[in-house]
Amino acid sequence: MRKGRVRSILESMLWDPRNDPKDYRVVFVNRGAPNDLEETIGDGIRVLNDRIILRDGRVIPHHRVVAIWKGKKILYLKRDKV
Repeated sequence: MRKGRVRSILESMLWDPRNDPKDYRVVFVNRGAPNDLEETIGDGIRVLNDRIILRDGRVIPHHRVVAIWKGKKILYLKRDKV
């Protein structure tokens, strides 16, 4: 299976020693939240093949990730959510 863009960015965030996960923000769909979106900081997640695990134990599939920011630079933006 081909590795997806979201997974590649998140793995680099966590495992590349040049990156600090605290510099990253991950925005994902969370129905019921304001605007149905929620945000977490990169150091609060674990990355699996097709999902992330938040610090509080919630499981978020990669297809629900709509944006990944590093500081003020956007690294990923899901086009159908713009």
